[in-house]
Amino acid sequence: MVRFVYSYPYEEALLELAKGKVLRNLHEKGYEKAKIAQEIWNKYEKEVLDLYRLMYKIKISEESIKAYISLVAPNSFSDPFTISLRKWADIEKNARSERGFVYSVIHELAHYFLYTRDERSYVNKLHARLQKENTLKNWGANLHYLIQAVEFAIVGEIFGLKYAEYSRDWVINNWKTNEYGKSAKLLKKHKVPLDKTCLEYIDKTLPNLSLRPAKRYNIVAYDKQASA
Repeated sequence: MVRFVYSYPYEEALLELAKGKVLRNLHEKGYEKAKIAQEIWNKYEKEVLDLYRLMYKIKISEESIKAYISLVAPNSFSDPFTISLRKWADIEKNARSERGFVYSVIHELAHYFLYTRDERSYVNKLHARLQKENTLKNWGANLHYLIQAVEFAIVGEIFGLKYAEYSRDWVINNWKTNEYGKSAKLLKKHKVPLDKTCLEYIDKTLPNLSLRPAKRYNIVAYDKQASA
């Protein structure tokens, strides 16, 4: 399903945008890391996709989702689907880096399966309600209230509750002033479960607030999330 690739010209373009220096053996390392990333992801993919089917209430008919591996991109993002290993360069020998990589893929898939599905789907209707009620008074924060609920829940289902709690609290403590920290903090305050019931919980408990609609931005906008 998710197929990790390394693209020489794409990486060169990212490097040019970042005005970075070419690292020694950059492209050789990139191709190697893509292979390692695939081997790691294959261990988790079935369980992750099954959870998306259950939680988002969607069918996943794609035969393949291309995901670019980058060693220079400052962050991961969902369109084009790109996973940055800039902070997880030692995924083949460091368990924390391996988890960080998997968390990043989970996060970007949460975006991907939202913006590629019909607006009448369960998850898109729930997202529309979040934006209409504007709980966090910011479009990106409202979006990430849903995205991070799903990310932390899948982490909890696969790695265990303590990893989900740590990941959520890391975001709260390290991204205090932006939409990621604000949404994670509210998820904790609202006691949103760190398991597969999270969206149903949000659906049932979402307050009916009369706040002005949040300003709309592109749902696949550049993602600054750095998973713990």
